[in-house]
Amino acid sequence: MRLDELVTRLPQGSVAREHYADPWHEVYTISFLTFGKVALRPDVLYFGDPTQLPAVPDDGFANLVVFGEDVPESFGRANNMNVVALSSTADPYACFNAIQAFFLEDQELTNAVRRLLTAHFSNKGLQYLVEEASLALGNPIFVVDTSYRYVAWHLGELDDSTAFGRVMRQDMDDRSVHKDGVAYIVRERVDERLSSQGGPLVAHNDHLEADTMTDAVTVHGVVFAHVFMVAHNHPFSELDREVFGRLTHFVSQELQKSPVYESNRGQVWSYFLVELLDDRQPSPAVVERRQEVIDYHPWDTLYMVVLRPKADALTPKAASHVRDQLMPILVHCLHALYHGSFVVALNRHDGEEVGDYAEGVLRKVAEANGLFVGISNPFGSLVDIRSYYQQAADAITYGTIVSHAIDDHGIFRYQDYAYVQMLAELGREHDLLHFCHPALRALLDYDNAHGTELVDTLFEYLQNASNTTRAASMLSLHKNTLLYRLGRIREIVGFDLSSGEDLYQLAFSYRILLYLGLYTPRIRIARDDLRRPR
Repeated sequence: MRLDELVTRLPQGSVAREHYADPWHEVYTISFLTFGKVALRPDVLYFGDPTQLPAVPDDGFANLVVFGEDVPESFGRANNMNVVALSSTADPYACFNAIQAFFLEDQELTNAVRRLLTAHFSNKGLQYLVEEASLALGNPIFVVDTSYRYVAWHLGELDDSTAFGRVMRQDMDDRSVHKDGVAYIVRERVDERLSSQGGPLVAHNDHLEADTMTDAVTVHGVVFAHVFMVAHNHPFSELDREVFGRLTHFVSQELQKSPVYESNRGQVWSYFLVELLDDRQPSPAVVERRQEVIDYHPWDTLYMVVLRPKADALTPKAASHVRDQLMPILVHCLHALYHGSFVVALNRHDGEEVGDYAEGVLRKVAEANGLFVGISNPFGSLVDIRSYYQQAADAITYGTIVSHAIDDHGIFRYQDYAYVQMLAELGREHDLLHFCHPALRALLDYDNAHGTELVDTLFEYLQNASNTTRAASMLSLHKNTLLYRLGRIREIVGFDLSSGEDLYQLAFSYRILLYLGLYTPRIRIARDDLRRPR
């Protein structure tokens, strides 16, 4: 530390005279002068009687605090000395102890910061960093994100006889700050005060009945989270403030390593959605409390929508572009980048469907950005959101398997492809061809032997719900030609195609062949055409 700064640590009124050849000279420790000392080190501040001072070479340097009887006025005028003469009333030992206390404090700071650095560079994550910081400073520390969820903490033993112990035990039940805690943060304008003062905020927290030190974790001006330390075990010191300020920077760097924070920075609702998707067994009570805290209240009908790239995973920058293009349909909707896909929880009233407008926007954005779109079945509770997210993702996975037969224009609804997932599950244990109706296999054999297209004809007939006019149009056949082919098919399969049960078994058998890739229709029809009245 610079000598001129060290001198300010001496008790008031203890300095009589000062002479500095270099007032900015760095000093790293202190020592008393003793008889017989041969040489003086330039980085040490020596206390003693000037009569004990050895000769200082011309190329050397000395830093001295001198005291004793009759220190001459001319002492220490050399250009290779910094000299502070104590007054006759000063206590040299009290002065020495004041400087030594500073060096001890500085060493504590060095040790604490070194511990944080070691934890940070260990790559053991944010939780380990917070644990090490809490142990170094001797008080509880926790990190809370902008949706009031605890992301890291070290609390020590919780004593229910204290307000701190009771509050923390309650909060830890669902890893989130409860309403009273959020109300305190809002009422005390913690964010505004942190922003205005530019450093850790120390204040008495009525909710915890203890002093707290708080700092905001920001990246590029965006608040990611807040770090809190509670004066539960001992009061705060200047050392605590210094180390805590540095801890905040390390927490910021740790949070930036997380793909969730990198992908969805600054978006409270996005954090909430990611939490829901990550939670395998969400508690309804906890989810409801979290909704209240972030002021999100979904409508009564929800659909999960997944926009998945056809090639590589979406980058945060690409996801931001997709979000901007989808903005017309994202009003009051949760959305986030999750596992390389852009995920949306669409809100609808009273059992409404996704709707033509929303599907049109989704289709346009998907085509422009090389995305597949999966849409779940409708559901009504955020507690179930993970299952329906999986439906939307599965709709893409299984829809693309049979897309050679039906064109969905890149939008796959789970309701249309649940049967493919069923076949995939069944195929893990059984040979699916065993479940094919023998009549369809007979028709395949006939086509192979005679070069006919009866399998295609029957497929289009079934796809159009036995409507001969629509089927003939799609096959580009005269209706009489279609009727002739259907007559030949009835002869080969051995039944008249009038039984709903027979038609179901044939349609199911076609699905097996489509799934296995053993059959591709000659005509790839859009699903919308099958559902459009003719």
